[in-house]
Amino acid sequence: MRNKLENNSSETRKKIFDCAQRLFSQRGYERTSLSDIAKYAGLTRGAIYWHFKDKKDLLVELVEYLENEKFALKKLLDAANPKEKNPLAVLKKCIYSMVEDDIKQYFNSALMSMIISIVNGSLGEGDVREKLMKFIEKRKNNIIEVLKNCVQQGQLPPNLVIDAAAEHLLAFCVGYIHQARIEYVPYMSQHFEFIIDLEFETIKKLTFEE
Repeated sequence: MRNKLENNSSETRKKIFDCAQRLFSQRGYERTSLSDIAKYAGLTRGAIYWHFKDKKDLLVELVEYLENEKFALKKLLDAANPKEKNPLAVLKKCIYSMVEDDIKQYFNSALMSMIISIVNGSLGEGDVREKLMKFIEKRKNNIIEVLKNCVQQGQLPPNLVIDAAAEHLLAFCVGYIHQARIEYVPYMSQHFEFIIDLEFETIKKLTFEE
């Protein structure tokens, strides 16, 4: 009985995410309400509030859901586990996925444009931006834990400045996303693995003197 309830709950959340993604993409954040999403999903408002505190909470969880679906972020979390002996390979694999066609479509989607506008402060209320920034900070912390494991496994220098390395890697990824959004990455798309290897050679130089 418990498994059935958990499955039903998971299916309901997926339905809500799918409908929220469509409506946010079509109408934007400010013109989409939880009532709209509930109606589109064939659910009551109470069912929506059972899963999400408010629209801001739903948006952040939608972004996390999409990232998990598209970037296999569970693998990234697994790479932080000390039992993973090749965390650098796992991290690179997650980054390689950025050149896949469905992910580039996501980068160019109306939903991504909406998220960027909120993060830039040109759309939505300040508290929704704050929630998204906390999510971005959480992702940075995930990368920091993976980099620590890479150091522990001897794949990166023991005196690596880990915060600087994480910010450098995030800046690279954000830069690629913006370039992909204007479809100006023909060389990078064809030679992405080589470029990522160069990126990590640069990161290895972000060390402090012992």
